[in-house]
Amino acid sequence: MSMLTRLFVVLALMLATLLPAAAQTTQTSDRDARVPTPTSFLEACADKIERRGRLRFCDTYFREKLGTEADALLYLRDRITRLRAGHEASSAEKYQSFLQAIYIVAFLTIASIILIASDKRISGTAKWAGLTSSAALLVMVIIVAMGWLGKYRAEYAAQFELGILRDRIETEAAQAISTGEQITPEMVRRWTEDFSEIGRRFAENYGEATILPELDRFNN
Repeated sequence: MSMLTRLFVVLALMLATLLPAAAQTTQTSDRDARVPTPTSFLEACADKIERRGRLRFCDTYFREKLGTEADALLYLRDRITRLRAGHEASSAEKYQSFLQAIYIVAFLTIASIILIASDKRISGTAKWAGLTSSAALLVMVIIVAMGWLGKYRAEYAAQFELGILRDRIETEAAQAISTGEQITPEMVRRWTEDFSEIGRRFAENYGEATILPELDRFNN
């Protein structure tokens, strides 16, 4: 076999080896090109929307569209979501405490007042002492119950306001993306100021409704 023939055989073998790999690479590239990239939050957040059963934005959408510009937005969004969930759970707890104070303790206190007043075996100083102590307990129950109601209102108001702020942040960010604009420092500053204002109002409303200080409630 001549040198030219050997060279031809080697080239043929190399070509036969490279052609399948090239074809596979081409198929992979074509397949990747056919995979649709998210163009709207409806596509990027499809899994979350399906789980929640309603339209919801997701971190993936903002990260893909904004890159590092989304850092401040994602931090605020996560912080608001966590605080809102905490207010939601706490408001439900406070409302249950209010109902218990009204329906259980107040009912038992009023019942004891009626029993003492109608019991003929108790008279004089003993009856008046019993009635006075029961009435004082009823007043305390009412004060505590109103405190629970005030706390519930503070928690619920903060929960509601945080939800509105989160929706506004997401909507303004989505609008900026759709128009080709950026998340400006001015936008972030407004969001942060509104966020701080909600926290300040909650602290004031909660403090006014609290008889004794509850510092652990402000550790979030």
